[in-house]
Amino acid sequence: MPDISKHESILEGLINGTYHTLGLSIGSHKVVTPGEKIAKRDTHGTPKLLAPPGFPQGVYAIISIDIDAPFITWNVLSPAAHWIQTGLKSAQGSQELTSDEPAIASWVGAGPPPGAAPHRYAFFLYLQKPDSIIPPNLREGHFGLMQRMRFDVDAMARQLGLGEIVAVNYFVSN
Repeated sequence: MPDISKHESILEGLINGTYHTLGLSIGSHKVVTPGEKIAKRDTHGTPKLLAPPGFPQGVYAIISIDIDAPFITWNVLSPAAHWIQTGLKSAQGSQELTSDEPAIASWVGAGPPPGAAPHRYAFFLYLQKPDSIIPPNLREGHFGLMQRMRFDVDAMARQLGLGEIVAVNYFVSN
């Protein structure tokens, strides 16, 4: 099972100010505060991302995971990939990050099993290096359900040639 302790410590770093807060909007939640509880039914539209104020123009990638699948106390399927998107940019004068590229893994809304404690859905915004290339085996449609389970975030970031994590956010849902 991939080690999720690094990503848990990144969430702690978000709370203590080590990381910038990624602007996140989903469903009727226009501004998601880190750790906010959001009902499953409100998580099924693709999230909107906003670069933190003053962020430099650049190209970014998002990797979103469920850290607690299937249960917090028995997370043998963790982390589960919920979204992988490269080529995110903001238009001049806008903070919204959008991409013309197909998603490697399209957004899948929250889906903890009945009776589960709230799961943490984390969003890690990476700087995308100018020379990064998406391997053909990672094109949209080639990333299936089994690849989403026990997902190795760091291996994916290396495979995509991503830089550092520059902003983070998360919500909880059950």
